[in-house]
Amino acid sequence: MPDHLTVPVSTVHQNNGAVSRFKVNFVDQGDQGRKGSEGDTHERSDTVNSHSHTHDSATHRSTFQYKNFDTLDFVPKTAFYRNTQQDGTHRPTMAEMRAGKRMPAAETPKIKTELGDGPSALKLGWIQGVLVRCLLNIWGVMLFIRISWVVGNAGVACGLGVVLLSAVVTSVTSISLAAICTNGEVKGGGAYYLISRSLGPEFGGAIGIVFSIANAIAVAMYIVGFAETLCEVLRVEAGFTIFGDDPSLYQHDMRIWGLVTLVLLFGISMAGMAWESKAQIVLLFLLMAAMINFIVGTFIRSDAKTAEGFYGYNVEILKFNMMPHYQEGENFFTVFSVFFPAATGIMAGANISGDLKNPSEAIPKGTLIAVILSTITYCIFALQAGATTILGATGNISQMAEFPSNLTAASQCIFDGELMLEGDCPYGLLNSFSAMSMMSGYKHIITIGIFAATLSSALASLVSAPKVFQAVCKDKLFPYIGWFAKGYGSNNEPWRAYALALLIAAAFVCIAELNAIAPIITNFFLISYTLINYSCFEASFSNSPGWRPSYKYYNTWVSLFGSLLCAAVMFITSWWTALITVVIIYALYRYIQYRKPAVNWGSSKQALKYNYALDLIHEVSGLSYHVKNFRPQFLVLTGAPSSRPRLVNLMSDISKGYGVMICGHIIRNKYKVDQYMSENHLLIANKIKAFHVPVAAPSFRIGVKNLLQTNGLGVIKANTLILGYKHSWNEQTAEQVEEYVGIIKDAFDHHFAVGVLRNSSKLDVKNLPEDDTTLFDETGDGLVSTAQSKDNLEPEEGAATKDSKPSSVNESLDKKSQKSGNEDLEMAVVDPESPSSDTSFDNHRFTDLKPKGTIDVYWLSDDGGLSILIPYLLSQSKYWSQTSLRVFAYGKAGEMGHEKVRMATLLHKFRIEFASVEIVVGLDDEPSQESIDDYMKYKPAEEAEQIDAKTKQYIRMGELLRDKTTEDTQLIVLTLPVPRDSTPPQKYMSWLEVMSNNLPPILMLRGNQQDALTFYC
Repeated sequence: MPDHLTVPVSTVHQNNGAVSRFKVNFVDQGDQGRKGSEGDTHERSDTVNSHSHTHDSATHRSTFQYKNFDTLDFVPKTAFYRNTQQDGTHRPTMAEMRAGKRMPAAETPKIKTELGDGPSALKLGWIQGVLVRCLLNIWGVMLFIRISWVVGNAGVACGLGVVLLSAVVTSVTSISLAAICTNGEVKGGGAYYLISRSLGPEFGGAIGIVFSIANAIAVAMYIVGFAETLCEVLRVEAGFTIFGDDPSLYQHDMRIWGLVTLVLLFGISMAGMAWESKAQIVLLFLLMAAMINFIVGTFIRSDAKTAEGFYGYNVEILKFNMMPHYQEGENFFTVFSVFFPAATGIMAGANISGDLKNPSEAIPKGTLIAVILSTITYCIFALQAGATTILGATGNISQMAEFPSNLTAASQCIFDGELMLEGDCPYGLLNSFSAMSMMSGYKHIITIGIFAATLSSALASLVSAPKVFQAVCKDKLFPYIGWFAKGYGSNNEPWRAYALALLIAAAFVCIAELNAIAPIITNFFLISYTLINYSCFEASFSNSPGWRPSYKYYNTWVSLFGSLLCAAVMFITSWWTALITVVIIYALYRYIQYRKPAVNWGSSKQALKYNYALDLIHEVSGLSYHVKNFRPQFLVLTGAPSSRPRLVNLMSDISKGYGVMICGHIIRNKYKVDQYMSENHLLIANKIKAFHVPVAAPSFRIGVKNLLQTNGLGVIKANTLILGYKHSWNEQTAEQVEEYVGIIKDAFDHHFAVGVLRNSSKLDVKNLPEDDTTLFDETGDGLVSTAQSKDNLEPEEGAATKDSKPSSVNESLDKKSQKSGNEDLEMAVVDPESPSSDTSFDNHRFTDLKPKGTIDVYWLSDDGGLSILIPYLLSQSKYWSQTSLRVFAYGKAGEMGHEKVRMATLLHKFRIEFASVEIVVGLDDEPSQESIDDYMKYKPAEEAEQIDAKTKQYIRMGELLRDKTTEDTQLIVLTLPVPRDSTPPQKYMSWLEVMSNNLPPILMLRGNQQDALTFYC
């Protein structure tokens, strides 16, 4: 350890023999308090509390750099691992480590961090921020208004089943939530943040919108519960109504009081988290007082309570109430759908995750404790209600004084053999929503408790909905909603989102029917829980090294069970609302998938795809090769793909859906490889299924040889090399030509097929990056320097002359260049350091219009069938679908008919569709003197004056190609000569030149002499 670092171990404190706290101070003796080399204020100590994972930034400090050594190494620093580094702090790059000095960095604008990061922002602990909120939300409107109705309909047994089923759903979800929350820092956004960072923006954005709306609707549900109780109290106790005593008008009263309450709660929420948190604490005490009052009241019996069906604890009542007595239209799952919103309170703490001191610790601890306490409470209250009160009562003490001899008749409002009229039996568990108040010791305290429960839940939901929606808006997954992302004050309060939540809640308050609102939000919350459980399952199942939750008491398959359970409950509860919910989620999912937002949160979906792909590669690697499964897989020497879009497009049309395409890019400067990483994104953006592989090498040939040996993975590797034709070969040195021809030889030596593409027109390359020394023209070789590629641009080779037939491609290009000032022949090379740069491959298609005509295939030598397979695959692509194959075969004048039938039969056996078969004759004839004179321009100096027979054959081949080419010819595919070791490179290039000169685009192709086709089944 460097001598300037000291570790005073005397700071270790012991308590009863156990180490309870330790503190390690790192002291820079020569430079205490001094800033680091980059202007960073170096932290000086590292304090760890064994009882808490929460570390204040002022105490969690460490020395960053070893100053007395000649090194740029820093000790591990928290700031290095944060996404946002406000002070510009960053770990030294490997280039800086190699250079031994810091490189000047461009000034980066400070990025605003997540919600509530101001200097005076209020941060809540796990009790006030999570436990209290969850309990208040779970002990909500259902506790005193609907638990008696649940027991009356479902009975004690099934009522407890409703509570426990809800508890299973929420417990499993809470465990999954705990695992996700403890797998890294949690920011603002609650369920949206957790799901989006686990399953990706598609599911996250969909749930974010739905969950925000669900919380806004939940505000209305709780306020309607409050207004229902308030109106009944005012009507019964004070005889006050707004619209009169007509029961059909009571809902109007509820609407008025509900809207007034909503506005008051909106004012409290707008006052900020401090006021809202204080209000929640007061409401919790009131609620607990009401709960104690209810428990005590069940032991107190009076005539007034007896008249309404309360007889104290009675075994007969408990036995009778044990079984269900559903009212008309009700069943277990309708009762469950009414009760389940009470359980949705488990997200109350997670929804304000941005306002918590340590969300990763607070959310799991507070949520799990709240689920346990609330489940116990609901079970106790259900048992007490079912053991003390009958299902129906008249309120008349003379009728109810004696315990009913027939509880079944009483449940049907039949007393003394007489069926009570509607309205004459308004009490009991089935008929009165105020039964819990009646059972209590002092019903007005229960009323206060109902007010506290409903208002606290409404307030929590009113705070949650805008904060979740704000997080969705900040991530810009949807257009036109960014206006709601703006925050105000030190806590970054989303006032605009508050106003939107107010409008949604007001609309549903006007429904004024609690049982109608509850099922609406049940499915919204259930699908959120479904995805939270699935997020935990997928993250765990992916086996990603990044999945390391500190909460260990979860199980992969339990999370999956929880996800399936939530989904099943959705459809069993109400299949049509579940179906609507799924459709909404799917529509939002597809919309975000279509928009492809520029975010990458490292979702578990990516890890699963990687695992799946890896498993498939291993599986495929174990399969033995069969010719029926042969696929042409291309290693295309494109350089930077953006510099050669026509070549990339042509090969993509052939390989798309059939095999792998690798864009090989040889770079002379080993430090420049990283600058071309954006090329892969460009391919993806243009929907080109290819991989850009940059390789640093001292020479082009060595780089290609490296790619030939190391490309791909397992059997997923290239088997065909495609390179551009070297137009300037006759102007370059013998060594440069030998290197180019050597690449073709190397490919054959590595059992590759080889294709050489010569385009009839060369693109005018502009704005080339100065560091790219391998850029060549559209069909170049990559051996010329940047300066050469700019200054030595050759004229368009495909220009029509009096001796050559014009091609439709060249005419098209000429016409377009005349119209647009040659703009269509220009292309910009993407600047990899500029995120705004873009190249549209569609603007640089191999032909400017969708080709119509023929692909002329000269299958003159049997190479295994690749020479006919590749043009056939090209003709099957969408872009080349309007072309057909014109196949040419070698034959003698006297056997043309026989050879044509033989070739057509062979093609039919191979199931190769073609337009015509023609026989090429006269290949052995002497070429014209004019063609020989043209060849003399390219003849190598060391070659003898007498032209050999093989050379004459290639000259003659060029003549025949030009004779057979028509205006409809879009592409020529010709068998590529094999370069023998004894053939000089210059001579070989002269053969290619005389065959391909003054022609439409031509692909000279040669298989590796292994079968690529078979006619066997």
